[in-house]
Amino acid sequence: MATYYKQNCPLCGTTTEYCWVDYNNCKYFDCPKCTTFQISKCAEEVLVEKSQQRRAVYANQALNAPDNHLLVIRMPNHEFLQQSTDDLQVSFVLKSELSLNCE
Repeated sequence: MATYYKQNCPLCGTTTEYCWVDYNNCKYFDCPKCTTFQISKCAEEVLVEKSQQRRAVYANQALNAPDNHLLVIRMPNHEFLQQSTDDLQVSFVLKSELSLNCE
């Protein structure tokens, strides 16, 4: 049975719930304001340092996810760093490719 925890959404600040996924490496949020998304523990630590304006951009992206996709925020891999100046990798991933079963 999944355990849900309360926390302020790291994107919009609304009180929300999350559960652990991906062997406790990521949080799966179901925010009433900016919808569902997944974020790695390390990426969440970096996100806290971002301006509210930048977090709002990510929240807007989560709201506009294509059908059957989920916004995933994680630390960038080497290939991504070579192509971007952003210190977080934000992408839409097919839900079928993600572990969405809460642990």
